[in-house]
This record gives sequence, structure tokens and C-alpha cells, in this order.
Amino acid sequence: MAAEMLSPARSCVSTMTALLLVTILSVMAAGEVSALQTGFYDSSCPKAEETIYSTLQQLHANDPDLPPVLLRLHFHDCFVRGCDGSVLLQGSGTERTAPVNARLEGFGAIDAAKAAVENLCPGVVSCADILAFAARDSVKMVGGPGWEVPAGRRDGTVSLASEASSNLPGAQMDVNQLTTNFAKQGLTRDDMVILSGAHTIGEAACVHVDNRIYDYPSPSGVDPLLPKDFATKLKKKCRERGLTKRKFDLDSGTSATFDAQYYSNLAKRRGLLTSDQVLYEDARTRPLVLESSNNANFFPKFTQAMVKMSQISTLEGSQGQIRQRCGYVN
Repeated sequence: MAAEMLSPARSCVSTMTALLLVTILSVMAAGEVSALQTGFYDSSCPKAEETIYSTLQQLHANDPDLPPVLLRLHFHDCFVRGCDGSVLLQGSGTERTAPVNARLEGFGAIDAAKAAVENLCPGVVSCADILAFAARDSVKMVGGPGWEVPAGRRDGTVSLASEASSNLPGAQMDVNQLTTNFAKQGLTRDDMVILSGAHTIGEAACVHVDNRIYDYPSPSGVDPLLPKDFATKLKKKCRERGLTKRKFDLDSGTSATFDAQYYSNLAKRRGLLTSDQVLYEDARTRPLVLESSNNANFFPKFTQAMVKMSQISTLEGSQGQIRQRCGYVN
């Protein structure tokens, strides 16, 4: 029997259907099926996202440092036990007590957002989702892109300082170490380069650059990659080793604006942390650094990477709980 000839339109639909099926099966095989969805609270708490945004906006008016703080908080949550709000739990031995989390802030802002949505819809919106919304809102508030946040996360009930110490990346890691660290979370090397662009806002404690301005294995103790004027500026602010309360902008150009300047800085060798500058120095990651040095290329990649990160090992359905207060298990 002669084979049936498909019209171009039917052939296109058939091909698209086949590709979609292959994608779904691949995701299922990888164990990455997620029940998270955009507009998750449209029926159960329709003003949830609007309320969270307006609450954070009000707080930001009196605290210009809030956006990078909240973005970092979401990152530190997702890299330990997945995006389950475990970083928010208080108590002895919790993630908040780990040395790597010693300078985490923003807990009060998350509590305020939680209180605001609890007034609207008690017991509906999880703290883990509030963190994901807050990260998106923080970027938007300082000139960055917005994006749809898939929601439906549930809150975890376990938080261990030891897991924070073993899972979060370090400021002195090289590209191999960073790639391995991100791969543990199901993220690629490209994801790592793009998510590092979050360092376009915020600050780092001076102690994290000691290895570049005091303890580098060179006659002067200074990393020779650092331009002289930049090294002088760093030493003026970070005037001695071990300073944890003095801070320096991660993006020395436009630290209060979410943009692609971070990558331009790396190309000029003005990255602050070792883990930043290595992205330009390593031939495997340099092309993406250069490609991302304008907002048109960086923004869409960043939103995609954030959505991907926000779905790491989430609790869904009947797993976990919806905490009444973000710092405590019900």
C-alpha cells in the first residue's frame, strides 16, 4: 500500500507534536516533572503576588539594599534542600546559623510579606513561594526584567547548618569547582555564568577579597590581574585582613541597577571576587561572559535561569506544609 502523503500543514503539526512528546518524555525520564505553575494563586489568593510586591516596594523605599539581599536569600534557599524555604527557619543548628550564611539578611522583609498575604488568605501562600516572588520583584525594582514565577511550592520542615556549608558555592572557587557545585543542583555551566550575573547588584564583605589584595602568591600579595587603580581602591576600603562588616560593591560601576555591567567589568578585569573574575579568565566561560555584556542578551537568559533554579527539588502537593510563620515549623 502506498504511504499516505501528508499536507505541509499536517506534516508541521505532526512534527511539532512528536517534538513535544520527546521533550515531555525526556523530562519525565530525568525526574524533573513539576506541578508548579504560573498563576498558581489566581483562584485561592488572587492578590498574593500584587500584595507581596507592594509590601516589598514600601520596604525598599527605606532600604535601598533590600533587592540584592532578597535575591541572595532565594539563591541560598534553593541550593540547600531545594527551594523549600528551609533557609528561613530559626533555631539552633539551622541553615541560618551556618558560617556561610552569617551575613544573610532580608528575613524581616519576607516575614512582612508573609503577614500581608496571611491577612488576605490565611494558610494559603507558602514561604518558599514568597521567596521566589521576592527574588523576581527585587530584580524588577532596580531596573531588571520581570518574569512569570511558577508557584505551588510547599515549605520544608528540616533545616541543617551542615548542609548549607557543604552545598553553597565559595567566593574563591574556580570554574571547575563552580561547575561541579551547580551541577549538583541540576544546573549547567552556562546557568552558572548567567546566575552569577546577579552580582550586578549588592555587596560582598571585605574578607572575601583578602586573597586578592593581601594574600595572593605574588611579591606584593596582590592579584596581578587587578588593575592598579582598582586594587588601590579595594585596599583603601578594605584596609586590613579579616573585615566582615566593611563591604565593597560587587559591581563597581552601576551597583544600584540590575544590568549587564557585571560582565563588562569582568572583561576589564574589575570583577570583585575570584569566583567572578575566573568566568572571564577561563576560555570555556569567556564567550558567554562577552555575549552577556548587554541587557538584550543577558536579561532573557537570566530570567530563564532563575525560573530553572527556582524549581530545584521543590516540595509540592501534600509534601511539607504551608507555614503560618516563615521562621517556624507549624
